[in-house]
Amino acid sequence: MNRERKASGINSYEQEIDFRPEDWLLQRLQTQENVRWLDVCCGKGNALLQVAHHFSEQNLQHKVQLTGLDLVNFYNPIPPNITCLHFETDSIIKWQSSQAYDLITCIHGLHYVGDKLKAITQLANSLDADGLFIANFDVASVFINEHSNTDQVKAWFKQQNIQYQSNKKLMQTSNNAVTSFAGKYVGANDQAGKNYTGQEAVNAYYILENH
Repeated sequence: MNRERKASGINSYEQEIDFRPEDWLLQRLQTQENVRWLDVCCGKGNALLQVAHHFSEQNLQHKVQLTGLDLVNFYNPIPPNITCLHFETDSIIKWQSSQAYDLITCIHGLHYVGDKLKAITQLANSLDADGLFIANFDVASVFINEHSNTDQVKAWFKQQNIQYQSNKKLMQTSNNAVTSFAGKYVGANDQAGKNYTGQEAVNAYYILENH
């Protein structure tokens, strides 16, 4: 799970996915006035807090909007001098975006979501133009017509311009017009056991007609 991880350094997003959010956002600011980052399943919010401090030190908070979303209100306190960060408590499936984001991350969060493909669709469609959505994801956690079918999930990814690295279990996309998966979500198994991370995870089940 993503309770304690920071953005960069030890026990961080940088270590997990070789990606430093603060660097990406700063580069984005070279070509536009403001940037927005949504961190889904953010845990205590350590990654967001670290990046907020980073931009505070550079006097750039007025150009940055950071949002943390998690199912549980377990966030660390936001210091008074940090004005660019806020947290929202909701499920990915119920949450509705009121704006578009330049960057959306979900680090080891989709493992615990039921309707994973709907979550991916909703988050991708919350991107701004040329934004980036990056997340850990195991295609083997999706069952179609009662069978794990990684080829069908990968085929849907390809149709939607979602890149997937099987060896790293990592997906990313800049497509903010993802079309929903054709299958019907019929439930999840929260007793699926441990996944590749060694943590208990959830499998998602879909029915695809004419298959």
